[in-house]
Amino acid sequence: MKRTDIYTDKAVDRRYQFTPAIVHQRSGLLFISGVCGWDQDGKILFPENPGKQARAAFENLRDILNRAGASFKDIIWSTEYVTDIRQYREIALVRSEYFPDNFPTATLVEVTKLFKPGQIFEIQTIAAME
Repeated sequence: MKRTDIYTDKAVDRRYQFTPAIVHQRSGLLFISGVCGWDQDGKILFPENPGKQARAAFENLRDILNRAGASFKDIIWSTEYVTDIRQYREIALVRSEYFPDNFPTATLVEVTKLFKPGQIFEIQTIAAME
């Protein structure tokens, strides 16, 4: 399989042993691992503010998309994870700025906890690149 691994400075701390995104060359699909609102050092940002943490996650997602030569309009599938479904309204307001009219297929899942303490939101996506 011919693939291109995508890394950015903010998207991942390599010690967690995963690739933030992979472009599958033959299909033109960009598979993006779960993206959260963390900084370059892996510190979760805004652990008490769902909207701000979601914005940080979407900006980290933008960094990955840009590095791959894609944009939010290319995203065709997403799964979003939240630790408290009651907070999703704040997250949805932020999400609508990144997906104003080009909605991907989407699934929302409430979980008891995510990978890092203070993490309340994560988004995983697939984009179709031309």
